[in-house]
Amino acid sequence: MARPRAATPKTGQFGLSAEPRQPAQKITLHAPPPPPPSLLYVRTAQGLAPSEAYEDWLDMAQKRLSQQRPGRIAATYALEIMAPRNARTRQFGAMERPLVELLARCRIIRRGLSPDKFVACYGGNPGGELTLTLSDFSAL
Repeated sequence: MARPRAATPKTGQFGLSAEPRQPAQKITLHAPPPPPPSLLYVRTAQGLAPSEAYEDWLDMAQKRLSQQRPGRIAATYALEIMAPRNARTRQFGAMERPLVELLARCRIIRRGLSPDKFVACYGGNPGGELTLTLSDFSAL
């Protein structure tokens, strides 16, 4: 059973928010797939809260993205996901929201800004990681 985890301050502890990064036209990143949809949130007395598994994944994925030193997308964007075919990547629609949250926490995109174009397909990395390609949608 998924449990809520105490909130930790989001202060740029991974270095992405502290360093000045130039806007980019296209960014390609590699990230682990998010937990299954049933483990993303838990019910509490106040409503739904992020689960411990979801917060752990966000922490791990933030560290992984910070190692890649990505730029940022300054405007609207298109998101393309290439995923290996396995049980964790079966539901593409359920992956969009956690990945957008991850990109916003890393300040690659503006918080709450959903992609104007979302494409998901199988293929690519057999190691189990997702390949995320973000493109400046206004330049397409």
